[in-house]
Amino acid sequence: MTDQTIDTPSDDPVIIITRTFDAPRALMFKLFTDPYHLVRFWGPEGSTYPVCEMDVRPGGQWRLTMRFADGSEYPTNSVYLEIAPPERIVYRDAPLDRSQWQDTLPPPNMVTTILFEDAGDKTRIVANIRANSVAARDMAVKMGFGQMVMASYARLDAYLRTL
Repeated sequence: MTDQTIDTPSDDPVIIITRTFDAPRALMFKLFTDPYHLVRFWGPEGSTYPVCEMDVRPGGQWRLTMRFADGSEYPTNSVYLEIAPPERIVYRDAPLDRSQWQDTLPPPNMVTTILFEDAGDKTRIVANIRANSVAARDMAVKMGFGQMVMASYARLDAYLRTL
C-alpha cells in the first residue's frame, strides 16, 4: 500500500511517519521485534546488517550495524523503554561511539514510539520520532531521515509479499 504521510509540526520537535500495511497487527509487531525479519527490510535499499541484536524488553538493548554498498558501516545502539505487544514499541537512541558517526546521521538520543494500530486485516503504523529540539528535528529531516524510514517501509511492503 502507499497510504503514507510524513508530518513535522512547526512547534513540536517530532517527525510523524504514518503508513498502512496489508498485514495483521501481530505479524507487523513480530517483524519489528525479530532480528531475522528486521534485517530484511530495515534501512535504505542496498544496506545490510552484519550485527543486529535485539533484547526486546524495557531496559534491553538493540544493537545494529548498518553497512552500505560502499562498505561504510554505522553502528547504532538503542535502549527499549517500553514494549507493549502488539501495540507499541518505544526506544531511545544511544549511540555506541559518537565519533564513528557522520554529520548526516540523526541527532543522538532521539526517542521513537512505534504504534501498531489495528485496521481490520491491515495495520496502520505511526512512528513518532522525537528529537531534542525543533532545530535537531529539522536537521534530521534535511539529512533525509524521514525518507530513509519511508524507504524501509517500501522494503517492508515488498518483504510482506514474500511471507
